[in-house]
Formats: sequence, C-alpha cells, structure tokens
Amino acid sequence: MPPPSTANTPQPAPIQAQVRGACPHDCPDTCALITTVENGVATRVQGNPDHPHTDGVLCAKVSRYTERSYHPERILTPLKRTGPKGSGQFAPVGWDEALADIAQRLQSIAARAPEAILPYSYAGTMGLVQGESMDRRFFHRLGASQLDRTICASAGAEALVQTLGGKLGMKVEFFAESRLILIWGSNSIGSNLHFWRYAQQAKRNGARLVCIDPRKTETADKCHEHIQLRPGTDAALALALMHELIAHDWLDPDYIARHTLGWEALRERALQWPPERAAEVCGVPVEQIRQLAKDYGTTQPAAIRLNYGMQRVRGGGNAVRAVACLP
Repeated sequence: MPPPSTANTPQPAPIQAQVRGACPHDCPDTCALITTVENGVATRVQGNPDHPHTDGVLCAKVSRYTERSYHPERILTPLKRTGPKGSGQFAPVGWDEALADIAQRLQSIAARAPEAILPYSYAGTMGLVQGESMDRRFFHRLGASQLDRTICASAGAEALVQTLGGKLGMKVEFFAESRLILIWGSNSIGSNLHFWRYAQQAKRNGARLVCIDPRKTETADKCHEHIQLRPGTDAALALALMHELIAHDWLDPDYIARHTLGWEALRERALQWPPERAAEVCGVPVEQIRQLAKDYGTTQPAAIRLNYGMQRVRGGGNAVRAVACLP
C-alpha cells in the first residue's frame, strides 16, 4: 500500500527566539543587537530600540550580518596557494593540514631568528580576550618581534595622550547640545552613524555643521559648509585658527591659566601661522579660514569630532595634537 498522504498533516511551527547581544566589531558604539533565530538559524539582525545609543539603528555592515554569514560564496575552509604569488591559484585544504603547515613554518623561522616573525593584527570582529590576550602570550613565548600591534590609530592616540593625558573624547550625546560642530576628517554618515544622529539633532536645533575633509564625502555634502583642504595639511589649518583666536582675543584666559601647560610656547608657534600662510599650504581661501576661526571663537558651545584618517600621514600625530589644543 502507498504511504498515507501527509498533505493535510499539520506541520510543526518553527521554533523562533530572539537573542540579545552586542556587536563584536571594533567600534566604540558597541551596539545592542537583537537576533531573530528560527530553528537554530539566524534570520534577522536588528538594533535594540531599548538601548539609547543604538536606538534600533545599525550600520550597513552589521544589519546584513545574516546575508554574509550564510552566503554560498563565504569561505569556510582554509585555502592554500598552489601557483605563483599573485596568480590567484588556491586549493582547499583541511584545518589540520593548514595548522600543521603554519606551525612548521613558524618553527623553522623561530629556530633561526625568532624576531624575524612580526605579528601584526588588530581587533576586527574580536573582543578584548580574542584580540589582545592569548595571541600576545603565544608570540611573546615564541620570541617574536614586539611592536605596537596596529598602525590604525597609534599616532593619533599618542597625540591625545601627550596633549590631554589620555585617549579622551567628548560623550557623543553631548554633540546634540552643540551650536557648532566641526567634523574633522570623518565621513560620519558612512563610518560613525550614531554620532551623525546626534549631529542631525543639533542641526535641527539650529547648529551649524562644518566638514573639514580633502574628499567631498556624503557627510560633506550634508553639512552647511565643506572646507576641502589638501591632504596632510590639517595642522596648518588648526594653527591658523589658533592665530585668529589669539589675534582677536577669542580666548578663555581663566581656563588657560588654570588648566593648561605650555601656553606661551603654543601661542608663539600659532602666531607664526597667519591665515594667509595656511591658505597657501592648505589650498583653502583665506577668508574661509578667517570665517571658520570667527565661528569657532564666538559660538558656544562648539565641538570637534575627529576621526582616524587625518593622523595616517606624515606628521599626523602633531596634526591631532594641534586640533586637540583648540578647545
């Protein structure tokens, strides 16, 4: 006899759950996530609307997590190069073979000169334990070269430590209270989405937004003004702004006296950079520099949002120091 028909047999409802978590990406926002799971498979990743900073909004990278995780072209096994370097010829191998090959290569180098092994990494989608814990112990035990593990933000981070005493910044929520925001070297719409929400809140309340960036980004297009300086000339612009603040006495002498060190030396240096000199270096109209200085010097509260790009050039650390001295 044929098997009984199952056409009218009720099918079990999918087992669905929502899992709360946090984004593992190396980003200061640390967004709160809600992941919908059906029968053990994640079907949707969304921001948690109950988390004030995330407010239900995720960047494009994380909101499409499920598409990348289950994409048929995602690489799930090690690939070993089989042709000349650069030829793009690879063959899949097992994990045991891949790990054995890497271990043998490290052992052979370490037997000759362990410092010839140079570990270079950053956080990516790892947390503090995975990103900055066991691997460091391993490479130290091996005797590999020691270095700052990233060039991502080392110059700018050291600049902030030397200028402010620590890698410090303003709470992003406070930008909503600003009357003037200088978005310096940041395409915030693409890389700093939650800050941009607060910037837009300030804008709706009457704040002026100025983007300082060599590129005409989507953020620059949405600001009131775009100051398109030449790459690597940020310090010159910052010193010219200081020049105008000093020349017009747009200063807070009580703050300077009580909370700063080295003011006289900085003042002397800044006075060497009139707007005309900076305009020639930066490729920015001199009147635009003067107006920016006036806006910054006479608008309260004003705020500056820096990003990583401007310190990835020669003299980038000193550029960050100059901008960090403006407040």
